[in-house]
Amino acid sequence: MDDSLKIALALSFGYLIGSVPAAYLVGRLVRGIDIRRVGSGNVGASNVWNTVGKRWLFPIGAFDLFVQGMGPPLFARALGLGIEWQAAAGILAVAGHNWPVFLRFEGGRGVTPAAGVMLVLARLELAVFILVGVAGWRLTKAAPVWVLVGFVLLVPLSLYWERPGAVVLLMGGLLLVTVVKRLTSNRLRGTGVPARQLIVNRLLFDRDIADRDAWVRRDAAGRE
Repeated sequence: MDDSLKIALALSFGYLIGSVPAAYLVGRLVRGIDIRRVGSGNVGASNVWNTVGKRWLFPIGAFDLFVQGMGPPLFARALGLGIEWQAAAGILAVAGHNWPVFLRFEGGRGVTPAAGVMLVLARLELAVFILVGVAGWRLTKAAPVWVLVGFVLLVPLSLYWERPGAVVLLMGGLLLVTVVKRLTSNRLRGTGVPARQLIVNRLLFDRDIADRDAWVRRDAAGRE
């Protein structure tokens, strides 16, 4: 098979498998709801936990981690492609999860698929990411803040450890995708928050308002 065809297959597979909205499908099949319109509006395991049921957290998390995250770089590797294309397929999988073509580009946050990609290509960075996220959450209960801190740390750490250039770019790509998703969010309906504060809230807390409980209780259209 020609290398250009292998690359096209790997990248297409990455984005398309990332676009499979497991959390959305569970919401529809189990409770008949569109999870983009309830709770936080996030198409991910955390919103399923709050709006569908806790028992669905594991199967959705497993799909996001092993299929969406690990699948694309391993598929690229099986095709004989180098680490740079494995990393590119992984980033596209996370992008697909965040902006799925099957849901009009309204998706999740991509943290679990990103962890799956790192499990294949950057295990040391993943260990630090998990340590920072878990320790920060235990201390402050502000998980989104520490997820962001974890992503920010990955680029300088990979440079310090003299990791391959493809891994450094992967870390930068995961940070970029995370920041863009937080700032754009799924819904831009007004909440009465000034624009500058809205940007800060989305970047740090991954929501439009600082109060997590109030945000989870509201629906994605902005109605209490």
